[in-house]
Amino acid sequence: MTVILIRLVLVYILLTLTVRLMGKRQIGEMQMSELVVAFMLSELATMPITDTTVPLLYSVLPILLLAIMEILTSFAFLHSPTLSRIVTGTPQIVIRYGNINRKVLKNCRMTLSELMGELRLKGYPDPADIAYAILEENGRLSVIPRASAQPPRADELSMQVRESGISHTVIADGIISETGMKLASVSEGQVYAYLKKRKTEPNDVFLLTVNNVGEWNLITIGESERTP
Repeated sequence: MTVILIRLVLVYILLTLTVRLMGKRQIGEMQMSELVVAFMLSELATMPITDTTVPLLYSVLPILLLAIMEILTSFAFLHSPTLSRIVTGTPQIVIRYGNINRKVLKNCRMTLSELMGELRLKGYPDPADIAYAILEENGRLSVIPRASAQPPRADELSMQVRESGISHTVIADGIISETGMKLASVSEGQVYAYLKKRKTEPNDVFLLTVNNVGEWNLITIGESERTP
């Protein structure tokens, strides 16, 4: 059992470093070749863990080799668009101004019901409202609605909207974040002064955020547990 646990920890660390080395894109936007690598990594990782008769080196070397191959392939794709198109394909326009391209659907092996389901998930149940629907290289469907189907923008309504930037987490589950305070440009003294004003202690805070224009938002643990 001890040997299995040690192998598990070593393979886990190696896989984590390998995926980190290959880049964050591997996590959420896998191309076909990247998906193949992910399957192979999982198989190679489990082999020495489940079978202690297999030397650990038999897993380590192939994993490192796969990582090197994937990095070299990524560089090759960057310098050769033709090679990238051959391996990963190109984006396909499925809908153009309400007209569904049946040939593209057939080539992509996507049924009409699957297409309609994707459109509904993105909030557009009627294909007539779509200017462009593009099946991307990673298999995701990008939807660009017609101007008439888009919600009006603030500038179109002649409204003055103040940019608030993003909200930075200053306290999460009672723990003050030094990074969050730095990003929000607030000091620890300001945080405690705000909490004192709200008659709250840090341990009672579920979430405290501050955006780029200095707006504070506080959610206490009691509020987070309250049934709506």
